[in-house]
Amino acid sequence: MAKSLLPDPLELLRQAVNRLEGRANALAGRGMEIDQVVKTLHQVSSLTMVLRQAMELALDNFYKRLNLPTGREFAEMSATLQRLEDKLDSLLAAQAPAPSAARPLRTRKPAAEAPAATPAAKVSAATPAAKVSAAKPVAKAPAVKPAPARKAASGRRRRASA
Repeated sequence: MAKSLLPDPLELLRQAVNRLEGRANALAGRGMEIDQVVKTLHQVSSLTMVLRQAMELALDNFYKRLNLPTGREFAEMSATLQRLEDKLDSLLAAQAPAPSAARPLRTRKPAAEAPAATPAAKVSAATPAAKVSAAKPVAKAPAVKPAPARKAASGRRRRASA
C-alpha cells in the first residue's frame, strides 16, 4: 500500500511527547547533581506539606463552627455503621427459622390427595352422586351487554328522522 502524503497526527504527537520526556529527564538528571536544586525541592515539598496540614486544620474548625462532621468523623461513622449492619445481619440469620418441610410445587395441576384421608371422605368421594354434584357448575346469570357509548355533542344537533 502506498504511503499517504499527509503525516499521521497521532504519530507526530507520540514523537513530540517522547522528545519532551527525554529532555525533561535529562534536565532533571542534571538538576539533581546540583545541591541547591535538591535543597529547593526539599523546601518546596515541606512547604506543601505544612500548607496541607494548615488547610485541614482550617477546614476542621470550619466544620465545627457549622456543626458538620469532618472527613475523619465520617470515616468513623461509616465503620461503626458497617459493624452494626454486620451484627444485625448475623443476629437476623441466627433468628431466622429453619426452612419448613418441602412446599408443594405451584403448578396448574391439583395436588394429589393425601393417603391418610378419613374413611368417610373416601366413601363420599366414591359415590357417583357426590362426583356429579361436585362437578356440576352453578348456573350463572346471563351477561347483559352494555349499551353503546354515546358520542360527545359536537355543537350541532342532528335531526331526528321520524
